[in-house]
Amino acid sequence: MKRAFLVSSLLVASLLLAACERESAREAQVPPDAVVTQCELTMGWDPWEPYHYMDPRGNMQGMDIDLIRAMAAGAGCSVSFERDHWSSLLGRVRRGEIDLISGATLTPEREVFARFSDPYRDETFGLFLRRGEAAEYPSDSLAAMLQAGVKIGFTDDYIYGPEVQVLQADSAYSEQFVGAELGEIHTTRLLDGVIDAYLEDVVVGTAIIRRRGLEQQIALHPLDLSSGGEVRLMFSRESVPEDVVARFDAALAGLRESGQYDEITGLYLQ
Repeated sequence: MKRAFLVSSLLVASLLLAACERESAREAQVPPDAVVTQCELTMGWDPWEPYHYMDPRGNMQGMDIDLIRAMAAGAGCSVSFERDHWSSLLGRVRRGEIDLISGATLTPEREVFARFSDPYRDETFGLFLRRGEAAEYPSDSLAAMLQAGVKIGFTDDYIYGPEVQVLQADSAYSEQFVGAELGEIHTTRLLDGVIDAYLEDVVVGTAIIRRRGLEQQIALHPLDLSSGGEVRLMFSRESVPEDVVARFDAALAGLRESGQYDEITGLYLQ
């Protein structure tokens, strides 16, 4: 009996050893670049409905949030979220305190401290003002409106396009541009008469007006600012390696090809 037990034990050990060797052989056949390294990322966000916002139950919602979650899943990453205002978020990306933010415009200055994904959506900025006052101001250019004395609200460190940037840098108009940490402050300042108009993403501005029931008080000016354009995810060079950005780009391409990209954006852009 002892001899039979010993033979049986040796047979089991031999089978286990053979199984381990087969598993090791299979792993050796997998190319190193086929193995996706898990990663945990922190995304900074500021309230900017419908791209990113928090619902009444405290859950993160929004078109960008859904897209980033889908991209992260395809890239083998998980994402947590930290709220702050835009200017602070830029500084935290620079220092590597957070890993990424969304809705960013690529500039040479930002490339010094950040890596950028492929473009994942477009944005267009517009000028909002008190309803019924459009006829009181020149409508051919933003410069003409500034020359007429109009005070314009803007969100700190947002990039509104070349035309606006030139005017913001002009000392003749410096006191007419009124900055704010959060874009939603502009609606209150407009209705209180602190500013005469404000710059905002057209989709965001329209969503804020609808949510606050201000359709009869605030309207979009017909002026074409020729601003906005492609926006990307901005990753910190301090905390995010280049291969992770490449994985996000591949995941984005997969979302577009599968139709999931259109499904997500269609929920918010109706």
